[in-house]
Formats: sequence, structure tokens, C-alpha cells
Amino acid sequence: MADQVVAQVRVSKFGPAGRPVAEVHVNSAITAQQLGAVLQNVTTNEKVLKAAGLRACGGCKSGLDLNILDNFQDIIEVKA
Repeated sequence: MADQVVAQVRVSKFGPAGRPVAEVHVNSAITAQQLGAVLQNVTTNEKVLKAAGLRACGGCKSGLDLNILDNFQDIIEVKA
């Protein structure tokens, strides 16, 4: 059995293209098979779809843009 992969998902109803978007943050060591499983779970997760303003139906999932980003090991928060 493959190791379980956890991804951070940030969702917005209005992304850069004006459509709902989900940013999927994963480790760079993820395999194609693991990434496929993560994306399948993201596009069928009711909480993600609801946060994006979509219903959990097959046709609605096609309206969700996915951006896949690499997690960085060192995250530095800078406050104004």
C-alpha cells in the first residue's frame, strides 16, 4: 500500500481567471499516482466544492481550476 499523502488546499470562489480555483500544495517528492489520488479527492470533496461555490455534481467539477504548487520546507511569515 502506498503512503498516504496529505495536501493543503486553498480555495477561492474567484481566482485570477474569474472562476473558482483550488490551490493544491503538495511535497515535491509526490508521485504521479499519489498526485492523481489527491486531485481525485479534491474534486470530489464536498467541503472544497462548497467553498468554491460549486455543487458536488459531475458537471460542476469541470468549473474548478486547479493550481498545483510545491510546498517549501521553510516558510517565512513577514508582517507589515
